[in-house]
Amino acid sequence: MKGPGGLVRSDKISGYENIGPLYEWSEAGAYLVIDRVRFEGKTGAVLCYYNPPVHQVGNPGLDAYLESLDNVLEKRDNLEFLILYGANDPVHAGGDLKESLTKLDSTLDIKREREAAGASPEEVDRLFDWADIRLKKGQALHGKIRAISNHFRVIAACGGGTRFGGSAEIPLMADYLVGDSRSGMCFSEAMIGLIPGWAGIARTLIKAGLTNTEYMCKTSKEAKANQLKEIGIYNVVVDIPFPFPKRQKTGDREADKTAYLEALETHDNETGKLLLPKALEIATCPEENIPKVDEKERPILATKEDVDREVARRKDPENYSHLWGKSLREVKDEIVGTGRPLAPQSIDALDRLLDDYDPLRFDEHQFVQREMTADARLYRDTKLRAGLVATLEQSIANYREA
Repeated sequence: MKGPGGLVRSDKISGYENIGPLYEWSEAGAYLVIDRVRFEGKTGAVLCYYNPPVHQVGNPGLDAYLESLDNVLEKRDNLEFLILYGANDPVHAGGDLKESLTKLDSTLDIKREREAAGASPEEVDRLFDWADIRLKKGQALHGKIRAISNHFRVIAACGGGTRFGGSAEIPLMADYLVGDSRSGMCFSEAMIGLIPGWAGIARTLIKAGLTNTEYMCKTSKEAKANQLKEIGIYNVVVDIPFPFPKRQKTGDREADKTAYLEALETHDNETGKLLLPKALEIATCPEENIPKVDEKERPILATKEDVDREVARRKDPENYSHLWGKSLREVKDEIVGTGRPLAPQSIDALDRLLDDYDPLRFDEHQFVQREMTADARLYRDTKLRAGLVATLEQSIANYREA
């Protein structure tokens, strides 16, 4: 089996035994499997999702997640832990933005036709069901993982590099996170015109507190592994003492691509041999042995005042009017200090969500519903297209466009 599943089904980890599959799904080059495993006398399961090259959580994979977790819940009396595992590659994306842009353009074309024909607001609103359905699946995924956590420990292994969108939100749904020392998380949605809609905000509030959540969600800056551990998102960081493979340029593109894919496979396996044992250890050790950050001692990545000042500057489209449409590479020196523009509608949505946050009265599932509803509204905002196009083209968005 190519990818991370090869290690899960191997005998290369001391004290570990793969008993056999509980669930299997595959489509083209992607797969999701759950195997029953035994480690240090305890029996649990490892869920392994693989979708190269950047591990986007496509709709078929999301359906497989939901179905597989139902399988875990059915067998909960015979399991003691669940580990969420996947590839250890340089990038882990969220949704497919090209697919979202195609669907949005098609929806907007039909919307104009229906409105011209006198369609009701309710009929027009239903045109965005494709976005609502995906968001509801993300909400359901959160609900299933948290339901499983009521029965036994859930651990996520965050191997590889930076995680964007859903690839960050899914591991955040776990109880405990084990991170690759080279990894990071980036809620880039506010630079696109959306917000994290799969419980990413709720889970970051729980693990890292309000100020750190505002920093991560509103500035869309990446938080690196050491920062994630300091603020309470990662419980453990595993030092990976080698770099990510780089694609060679010998002049033979096909040969270079083949060699790179082989290097990624070797790298995935070698990283997993360091990362997965630590996840198994966290899954099976006494609760008191798991490192945790005391919320009273939790540092902040930036003060609220600093975040507010930066966000106010970056969400004003006029501050970027001389750069609209230019490539990020072309203007990199000009924006190195200011950052890329933020979608004002995203910041407004985040402000509304977080304005009345009270940790003493916080209802996680209720907040996740609000989070999803707020993100669904943003799919209907006419400025979303500008953010999607700019992100795909790696250019400066004009958020005055409608």
